[in-house]
Amino acid sequence: MAVTWNEVAPEMIDAMLRLFPSGLTWRRTFPGRLDQVPRARQFVRFLLADSSCRDDAEQAVAELAANAVAHTASGRPHGVFVVEVVRKAATVRVTVHDHGLGGVPEFGHRERADPFAERGRGLDLIAALASKAGHRGAPATGHAVWAQFATASADHADERA
Repeated sequence: MAVTWNEVAPEMIDAMLRLFPSGLTWRRTFPGRLDQVPRARQFVRFLLADSSCRDDAEQAVAELAANAVAHTASGRPHGVFVVEVVRKAATVRVTVHDHGLGGVPEFGHRERADPFAERGRGLDLIAALASKAGHRGAPATGHAVWAQFATASADHADERA
């Protein structure tokens, strides 16, 4: 009888988090094109398949990756963006690294000249979904824009009990 990844992944990840309490980190580089945003989402979906915050983290990465491509040098020819996922026992942090030359990211609670604008709400959405969000870096050197999510106290505690 074959065992699938979905059947063993939760136990393997829990065991790894016990071995490495500082967390597990994955990074992947994507070409700086909008057609790569769905691939960045799939990367996060795969890594967090058993996590309670998968959907929110996936949405955050989609917004951040699209922003990197649309608003920074990552979207220029030969540009790239990097998605980083750090998973700890109680949190997941997703970060998108870009090449800079865009503006400084601003999260949530900004006054808007046009409340009916169809664009410009991605960072506000992330601020609403995440337990914490922020950035480091500068337009000249590139940004690392991140969102952190609390997981259910132990995503699989109920299953193990």
